[in-house]
Amino acid sequence: MPDPLLAGPSTQASPEHIYLLRVVVSTTAPTARLFLERPSTLIRAESRQVRGAVAARFVGFGRGPLVLVARAGARRASATFVAAVTPGPSPDLRFRSVQQGPGHTSVRVANRNGVPAIPLTSAAQRDRVRRFSVPAGQAAARGPAPGTEPLPPTVLAFYYPWYEVGDWTGGKPIAGYNINLTPYASGDPATIDRHIAQARQAGIDGFIVSWWGRDLPWDDNVEALEERIPPGFTFALYLEVFSPHFQSEDDLVGEIDYALDAYATSEHYLRIDGRPVLYAFSTHNVMRELGAGQHPRYGEVWRRVLTGLAREGHDPVLIGEGRPFDVEDFDVFDGMHVYGTEDPSLTPRRNHEMALTARAWAAVHGGERRIWGASVLPGYDDRHIPGRKPDFFPREDGALYKAQWEAAIHTASDQVLVVSFNEWMETTNIEPNEEWGERYLDLTGELSHRYSASR
Repeated sequence: MPDPLLAGPSTQASPEHIYLLRVVVSTTAPTARLFLERPSTLIRAESRQVRGAVAARFVGFGRGPLVLVARAGARRASATFVAAVTPGPSPDLRFRSVQQGPGHTSVRVANRNGVPAIPLTSAAQRDRVRRFSVPAGQAAARGPAPGTEPLPPTVLAFYYPWYEVGDWTGGKPIAGYNINLTPYASGDPATIDRHIAQARQAGIDGFIVSWWGRDLPWDDNVEALEERIPPGFTFALYLEVFSPHFQSEDDLVGEIDYALDAYATSEHYLRIDGRPVLYAFSTHNVMRELGAGQHPRYGEVWRRVLTGLAREGHDPVLIGEGRPFDVEDFDVFDGMHVYGTEDPSLTPRRNHEMALTARAWAAVHGGERRIWGASVLPGYDDRHIPGRKPDFFPREDGALYKAQWEAAIHTASDQVLVVSFNEWMETTNIEPNEEWGERYLDLTGELSHRYSASR
């Protein structure tokens, strides 16, 4: 019988196409700003060939604006921007040019989806505001921009190899209603086989395995897991940044070097374009105590770590995670994700911004294609864990989980990351328990099929 939560018309939509524009702004006024009006989206832009200006910048996802600030004493300021846009449902890209102070401004827009650029329109103004538009079909000619399409859909689940049999009777803080009818130790081969079989049946392509460093009992369990992974299933490591093994940059380089040598050589290890993938939790808080807050120069730390790994012969795809979110993190990391959510109502908007920005990044800035992993959360409850500032997101009999999946599908996110297969303490497990049985495995199977069929 079909799940009632999945009844009714599908919300699937074709992925939004991304197009590149060359936008030349020139002004004799002190400041000029160029906005893209809704429902179109100005995803990303970079300024080039700047003359007579102290600033030529892109302000933010959505409407922009592109900002040009003239240098004192300059007769004219100009800048050429490469901008990534998506029209949305509108037949036109509608622009609003705003200048501050006396002078005049001109804007020239060209299609940049191929070479050479094709001029589309120009607009001149002497008044404070000038509006003009470009037909979406003209912006789309020769497009979408190369390298901006979504990646093949991938479903991964966070997996925790830290359990002992005694944990199910008080060894770990697990909610009283979250009862495991099959207590296990994570290193048990039969348990590993059962988990992989359940995950595959649910449409999960692989596990993102919590990893705290070498010489820990849990590391032995990761090795046991790797040895039992069958063809067609994959795994990647999840660096737990708050581990005592990661207290310095040298620690990070040394431990990650070990991890890549130990696990990334496996034929089952997750790779993108031949490069092993590493996920890292709370990358903003690198080398900080739990709860101590963001490292003020976290980007510099990770760049030096990656340089150190390169000296050891490693070039991983590093997927970061952090709150507050900043799309500029794509300048540091090969991709980004969020572990769960701080507010489910923010999920659709965040997925939209991060998925489009990841797809557009290389087209605008060069380099490798960035990746966005959209987390899907069935529920969350840590009210029973001592010392926590508690959060509680009720499951609503699967409604929350479905809404999270729909947000990932609708925004054509590159990956769906299930939080989690078996994190029982925070009550995010889709692994069966006494109360919901295989409900969330079944939901995952139906939703992962919808996601895979969405493109």
